[in-house]
Amino acid sequence: KKGIMIDSETSKRVLFGEDEDELLAGLPNKNADIFGPIDSIRNLKLDVLFPSVHGNLGEDGTLAGLFRLMNIPYVGSGLRAHAISFDKVITKELMTVNGIRNTKYIVIFQNDKNKPDWDSVSKQLGEVVFVKAANQGSSVGVSRVANAEEYENALRDSFQYDEKLL
Repeated sequence: KKGIMIDSETSKRVLFGEDEDELLAGLPNKNADIFGPIDSIRNLKLDVLFPSVHGNLGEDGTLAGLFRLMNIPYVGSGLRAHAISFDKVITKELMTVNGIRNTKYIVIFQNDKNKPDWDSVSKQLGEVVFVKAANQGSSVGVSRVANAEEYENALRDSFQYDEKLL
């Protein structure tokens, strides 16, 4: 959650429910040097990397860019494809401009003075909608909404993760 690399044993402990902050507090700070995590990858001497990640710093092109800079072959799309597809608004705009059918959507920015209210949204999109942070993995900052109260709660939740929502 803090963007640092940890060993696989500690990672498994976090995955199985132990508190990440407590676990990391007990580890020596190997990541004080910004290049520490990069050197950890470089020193593995792998033939090819097969990243299996979800969300920010993974699907968004960050890893693809790092592997490219390090001249390490990896499985997956290039940096640009990751960055474009991770931003769901850009993806939908490119689809729409190129005549590729996709679902109707509204984009809401956190600093918008006149955010659409639930009545406006439901008239345009239907009685049940999904609110989603535009730049997150598919399961983060997503809410099913069927009324004004759920809509306000969904905006509040999703804006924790991104300043742009669908």
